[in-house]
Amino acid sequence: MVLESTNKDNTLILKFNDIKTKNSISANDWVEFRKHVNKFDKSDLKYLVLSQVNENFSSGAQLGENLNALMDDVSLAAQALWDCKKPVISVVDGICAGAGSNMILLSDFIIATPRARFIEVFARRGLVVDFGGSWTLPRIVGTQKAKELIMTADEIDGLTMLELNMLYKLVSPDQLELATTELINKLDNLSFISICKNKEQIKNGLNKTFSESLELEGVNQNERFVHSDAAEGMMAFIEKRKPNYKNTLDA
Repeated sequence: MVLESTNKDNTLILKFNDIKTKNSISANDWVEFRKHVNKFDKSDLKYLVLSQVNENFSSGAQLGENLNALMDDVSLAAQALWDCKKPVISVVDGICAGAGSNMILLSDFIIATPRARFIEVFARRGLVVDFGGSWTLPRIVGTQKAKELIMTADEIDGLTMLELNMLYKLVSPDQLELATTELINKLDNLSFISICKNKEQIKNGLNKTFSESLELEGVNQNERFVHSDAAEGMMAFIEKRKPNYKNTLDA
C-alpha cells in the first residue's frame, strides 16, 4: 500500500508514495483510491488534490500482479474520478506514466513542472491504454496528436504539455505548493456550487449535441436564478463588495 491521504483545511490530498518504484500503483491502491474519491465527494471537503512526492507523480500501475483483476479496479477508480462532482487538481513533477498519466487527464486543473515526463507507456509493455486515456487524450490534444503519443509511447515534458493545452499552469518545482494554494484561493472567491455545476455541464456536454447542451444549460441556469448564491452575487456586484457565498453543493 503506497497511497497516502491527508486533509488540509478544505482539501483532500492523495499521493502515491513509493520511492523505489517511482510511486507505482498497486492493486490495493486502486481500491483505496476509489474509496477515498467516493468518500470525498460525499464529504464537506471542497477540493481533491492528486499530488506528486519524491519528485515524481507516478510510474503507473504495478506490473506482475493479477492483471485481469487489476483492470476491474483500475476502471472503477477511473469512473469514480470521472464522476467526482467537485474540483480535482493534479500536481505533477517528474515521471507521470501509464495509468498515472491518464489519471491527471481526468482532473480539472493540472499544475506541472518543466521536468514533468508524461508518457503513454503502454505500447512499450505490450499493453493498451487504460484509465480512460483513449477517451480523454484525443479530446484534449486532438486525434492525431493523441495517436502519436499513444502509439509511439513518446515522452513529452512539461513545456510540451503546456503547448498542447494540457496544463492549467507550468511552474518551477519549488513553486508547486504555492501555485496550488493560489488556485484554491482563487476558486474560494467564487460560488462553489456554480463551479461544480459548470464542471458538470462541460463533462456532460462532451457526449451531447449542441441542442442538448443548450437544454442542459437552461435547466441549470434556471436553478441558479433562484439559488441564494445568485442573489448574493448580484447584490455584491451592485454594492461593490466581495460576495459571501454559501460554499455548499445544495441545490
